[in-house]
Amino acid sequence: MLLNNKNIKIVIIAMLLSIIPFYCNAQTRVVSCPTTFSDNHRIYHISNASLFDGKITDNVELVPEFKKNEAIWSIDSKIEPYLVCKYAGTRHYIVLYAKGASYCQISEAPIQANCMR
Repeated sequence: MLLNNKNIKIVIIAMLLSIIPFYCNAQTRVVSCPTTFSDNHRIYHISNASLFDGKITDNVELVPEFKKNEAIWSIDSKIEPYLVCKYAGTRHYIVLYAKGASYCQISEAPIQANCMR
């Protein structure tokens, strides 16, 4: 069977569209720290984040691996991950349960903290 130019384009587009869901599923965001936090008086910007195994009151803070401008935590299935978002100029923080995440990362410029599947 000979393919003309129109059929070749359709086949190529179909092949590309079949690849897209594979890459989308590979890095699905589970939780993300908000870039700002407001206490109704002032807006604070994210300054850092930490990852804990279990509730933060248990004090089991995990140590990340550093790569270039990122801190990365690989999450074992036995870990109960809690991402703690910290903000400059305040003692307030946000705690996010990252159930189902396989890794978390903090990147710089701008600071972003995410946990992904």
